[in-house]
Amino acid sequence: MNLKELSRILNLSTTTVSRALNGYPEVNSETRDRVMTAARRHGYVPNRPAQRLATGRSMAIGHVVSLGVHQVINPIFSDFLLGAGDAYSRHGYELILSIVPEAREVETFESLARRRTVDGV
Repeated sequence: MNLKELSRILNLSTTTVSRALNGYPEVNSETRDRVMTAARRHGYVPNRPAQRLATGRSMAIGHVVSLGVHQVINPIFSDFLLGAGDAYSRHGYELILSIVPEAREVETFESLARRRTVDGV
């Protein structure tokens, strides 16, 4: 199920459906409720690459960590990942984790920024 199919089912424009799904205030509440109900019923899942092109945002936050095997299994590290992942997901973001040797840490930061695969590092 994509946006065009959902729009066709609802007999609404793709712009209206997109705006309803994304919480635009100019969409009236009845239309928004109708769109959200249909999206759930038909299993609509947003197309992340299309959203990224349209908004310029990846909805991902990157973390670059230079750790050894023993540090990765440290319970504080897992608590951090669980907390960060939970906080990010509540706001619609994903956590991208790059574990690299210390010598590649700066290079990895630069690569993530240059490729724009994340909205923040």
